[in-house]
Amino acid sequence: MVSVVISIVPTRLRAQSVTESRSIAEAEAKAARKRVGIDDTSLRTQASPEFRIQYLRCKWTVDPAVQYINGEVKAAIQMIAAADVLIFDLIDQLRVDSVLFHDAKINFSRPGNNTLRIQLPAQLAANSKDAVEIFYQGVPAAGGFGSFVSTTHAGTPVCWTLSEPYGSRDWWPCRNGLDDKADSLDVFITTPEQYTGVSIGMLKQSIIENGQKTTHWKHRYPVATYLIALAATNYTEMNDTVHVNQKVLPMVHYVYPESAPVFRNGLRFVRRTLRIFNDTFGPYPFLNEKYGHTQFSWGGGMENQTNSFMTNSSEALIVHEAAHQWFGDLITCGSWRDIWLNEGFAHFLTNYTTEKFYSKTLYQTILKEQLTDLVKRLDGSVYVTDTTDIARIFDPRLTYAKGGWLLHMLRWKIGDSAFFKGMRTYYSDPKLAYNFAYSTDFIDHMQKASGQDLSEFFNDWLYGEGYPRYQLTWNNAGNGWIYTSLSQTPSSGAVFFDMPVPIRFKNATRDTIIVIDHIKNSQQSFLQLGFAADSAFIDPELRLISDGNSVMKIPDDNDETASVAAFPNPVIADLNLTIKHFEPGTYRFGLYSSTGQQVWLNKEVNISRFYSLQIPMAQLPQGVYFLRINSSNGYKLIKKIIR
Repeated sequence: MVSVVISIVPTRLRAQSVTESRSIAEAEAKAARKRVGIDDTSLRTQASPEFRIQYLRCKWTVDPAVQYINGEVKAAIQMIAAADVLIFDLIDQLRVDSVLFHDAKINFSRPGNNTLRIQLPAQLAANSKDAVEIFYQGVPAAGGFGSFVSTTHAGTPVCWTLSEPYGSRDWWPCRNGLDDKADSLDVFITTPEQYTGVSIGMLKQSIIENGQKTTHWKHRYPVATYLIALAATNYTEMNDTVHVNQKVLPMVHYVYPESAPVFRNGLRFVRRTLRIFNDTFGPYPFLNEKYGHTQFSWGGGMENQTNSFMTNSSEALIVHEAAHQWFGDLITCGSWRDIWLNEGFAHFLTNYTTEKFYSKTLYQTILKEQLTDLVKRLDGSVYVTDTTDIARIFDPRLTYAKGGWLLHMLRWKIGDSAFFKGMRTYYSDPKLAYNFAYSTDFIDHMQKASGQDLSEFFNDWLYGEGYPRYQLTWNNAGNGWIYTSLSQTPSSGAVFFDMPVPIRFKNATRDTIIVIDHIKNSQQSFLQLGFAADSAFIDPELRLISDGNSVMKIPDDNDETASVAAFPNPVIADLNLTIKHFEPGTYRFGLYSSTGQQVWLNKEVNISRFYSLQIPMAQLPQGVYFLRINSSNGYKLIKKIIR
């Protein structure tokens, strides 16, 4: 589900997109609050574990002007274990008229817990296949994000469904969880003849009889329950094609007549989006059918398989929903705790298309605005900790923005080559394609692609909370070298974020970015910069989630109140030094390798004006070393020594 499209599209659309993003997020949160606090077990599927659905034939009769549905659902099933009872999810307010088995009516009951209990005449054996047909009618619920809504557009009735996460049972008998995908389905939607009923898959036939229009939709790919949908109104149909993977893919869009000109203009983004995702991650998952959009009256979009329901045709919304066809529809999160595998991916890919097709300035502006929103609060994990709270499942800051930035940071950490290789192998994994995945599946693919143990990264950024605030202390150490000390403070909890931290050093004529692999606080490094810098900036290109960072430049070598006489270069024996012009106080002396490792440390000493010391250089291997003198007022001297 889209809803939090925080990405911003071309400059001419930028103001509109920011407003749209925030209003979508607010609409989602408002709708979600209706279901906060409902017991999790009552929302997830209560369907029998003994069967799985192989095929669905759904016949739905609706009038967009009336909140009512009359349905016939035939479910072809395969038994996982022997059983003589089948339980489907279906809200109690929908009346079941009859259930057929082998064309004969059989007994059923409604236990009062939003299920339908079907009593089979005999036990079905494990691995056997059979079918039941359920006839029902009533006023479907409009809970969750909508489930089933009857409203109007420009004075014309329209009805539509939005089943994610728990709403399918509100309007049809089903398996309501993330544990099964029907292999295929046929949908027949009957409406008054002035309307057109729309669903997923390919339109096979449209028939008008006795003032009623019936559209037949055929879909021959596995599909999760919540990605099955219907909508009906006086749609205008728009047809187009796109060449992907050496095939001509039909694109079919159903929009409100009054919105047709605006939609037609926006849909130019669809071809480019489908092609870049096809080329970057793998073939469009439903190449034998189509991709398209259907307009509905909700404040965002919903990635119904092959047919995304859209409130408008903004580029950000188009890209986000198209991304879901790869990540969300082909590979569906196996738990609402892992919903970032859908929404975080779509958020990342919306940013990715901006990076590819627009200026670096615009891309950086988008990242900066997203980061500003993301760090407004300090707590919360990407991994969903409470699936009873729909607002938490679809939290704009955590599930969408931070989930997308998790991928953004992973790309930075392991590099483009490994990152996109891992994304492709995850996408093409035959165990996951047209099936369900968990965070651990994705982590496994990224570890294999990168050759790195990423457990710490995901513990910090997926399961952990907050983000780091970095503190950098630095100065010029002479001859183009710099000294740095890097620390961090977590915004929430006690997480230490192991990340490569980019830092830009510059002066009036030169600048460069160095990367410190930050693994501990007070991490010291001596680095060859090649010039004397006058300023430093943490994460200048916004690779990381961080906020409240600070940079402190301490006096350079030639600014010190203390001085050291010149010493031999290179030093081949122990070094005897007399240091002059100290301010009275307590000092500590240390010698460090160029990697920041301490190799010698003298005890603390009280000094008035002069001090002499001997540094055991002769016993050290050849290399570059730095003498550091530390006082309570900061580092008073750093001096490079070559051995």
